[in-house]
Amino acid sequence: MKELIPVIIGVLKDWRVITTVIAMLLVIEFAKFVANYKKRSPRPKVKKAPAPAPAPAEKKEDKPAEEAKEEAAE
Repeated sequence: MKELIPVIIGVLKDWRVITTVIAMLLVIEFAKFVANYKKRSPRPKVKKAPAPAPAPAEKKEDKPAEEAKEEAAE
């Protein structure tokens, strides 16, 4: 058993084992992504609401309020 531990540690520290594990993890994650990928259905276009009817015209005064204020100030 004492002889086995240094061999296991040596194998796990090898760069080929590390790169293989990383590559396997990337491939597995990509495969899971592809398997779970769902294409979104196209959203229906939102139709614009018709323009509201114009408001009825109010009675206009002879002079707008701003002009009346200016004359009062003079």
